[in-house]
Amino acid sequence: MNKPRQHPDSLRQRVIAIFFLGLLLLAGVATVIGWVFDEWGRIQLGWIGQIFGPALTVAGFALVVWSVQVQYSLGEGTPAPMVATQRLVSSGPYANTRNPMTLGALLMYLGIGIWTSSAVVVALTLIVFSLLLVYIYIHETRELSERFGETYLEYKKHTPFLIPRFWNRQGQ
Repeated sequence: MNKPRQHPDSLRQRVIAIFFLGLLLLAGVATVIGWVFDEWGRIQLGWIGQIFGPALTVAGFALVVWSVQVQYSLGEGTPAPMVATQRLVSSGPYANTRNPMTLGALLMYLGIGIWTSSAVVVALTLIVFSLLLVYIYIHETRELSERFGETYLEYKKHTPFLIPRFWNRQGQ
């Protein structure tokens, strides 16, 4: 008996759904860690933290959603290697940073740490993302160079790795 072939779009949709569920799960875990280790360190920012934390969280989440949407629509793929993009994406959030999804997730988790006044969540976020960024820099840079060749190398020359540079951009 033959198994029906799975349509690539349904696989993409499942990968994106799993990605966002994982992101939400990690956000919940970060919040719980903040509450459990509350005694270990509080960030005393008062009302500033209650405004700045949610703003960072929402902005980070929006950047992640925008990045995934652009990968799906323009790159014809997803963040997951099993359904990787077919085209190099260099517009939208990718025009200002090569890793907008990672930047968005970093902002989101830092926002949660600030919002919950948890020094532990902020510290863990910085440690985990430092390690993640080293991995991304080594692995993804090599992999994208192999997949997209000179086009990627040219994009890499003009686009910062993580922190957007809105001034002194080429061609503007």
